[in-house]
Amino acid sequence: PMEVPMPFWDGWRQLVKSVNPDAYLSGEVWDRADVWLDGRRFDAVMNYRFADAAIAWIGFEDRKITPTELDQRLAELRLAYPAEATYALMNLVDSHDTDRMVSMFLNPDRRYDADNREQDNEAYLNRKPDPLHYRRARLAALLQMTYVGAPMIYYGDEVGMWGPDDPSNRKPMLWSDLGPYERKEDRVDLEHLAHYRAVGELRRSHPALRTGAFETLAADDEQDLLVFLREDAGERLLVALNASGRPARFVLPDGEWEAVHGDHRGAQELVVPAIDGVVLVQRR
Repeated sequence: PMEVPMPFWDGWRQLVKSVNPDAYLSGEVWDRADVWLDGRRFDAVMNYRFADAAIAWIGFEDRKITPTELDQRLAELRLAYPAEATYALMNLVDSHDTDRMVSMFLNPDRRYDADNREQDNEAYLNRKPDPLHYRRARLAALLQMTYVGAPMIYYGDEVGMWGPDDPSNRKPMLWSDLGPYERKEDRVDLEHLAHYRAVGELRRSHPALRTGAFETLAADDEQDLLVFLREDAGERLLVALNASGRPARFVLPDGEWEAVHGDHRGAQELVVPAIDGVVLVQRR
């Protein structure tokens, strides 16, 4: 949209909304999008600022950011945009213009969408990522499904597709019934797919994850743990995400909590496994 004069989009929105007031208008804007989300142009944008922060927390190593910095970056965006836009933002982690998420984790500590084309960067590792990188990808998917906004899954991420930026990131989709493929590592990762299905169903089953208010409970830098609440009139959910390589602990607020994703045995102390997350619902 930045390559088209701004007045065009003002008239374009008016025309589209006159035809269908419920039409969802989104633009490919990579930077802060305040001027695009003021009610005169788009309903949402591709939330690359979310992607940048999420990858830096979950996938970086030497340049890894803390949960506190992640929380601050996300809070800035929530304050910058109207709530109507915030809840409709396309929260992605990769796309047709980047390397695949799991390959980002295999090649960490780079500026987002930089030095990720195999033909331009001989040091870029273009091989199947390790189980660790897929665990990080599953944590990122859980963050997408529990945070404020609309999760955007780039095709193939859910079955474990990997690779650098153009043209590898636009390979044909992998399907189980079309295998086996020429490369044995090109296959549908059923465990990975099951996770995406599970966290997608989690979001679908709990309205608070789609439209509920957001409140940070803890950004524990020592444990690399982020804990937040999603709440609406009908339910209250607690989301605890651990990006570290060791279990993290968190003392739950008063009340009766039951796990809807991950494991919790009913004690007031929650133990979150390494590179994983737990989602609890409070019984009222």
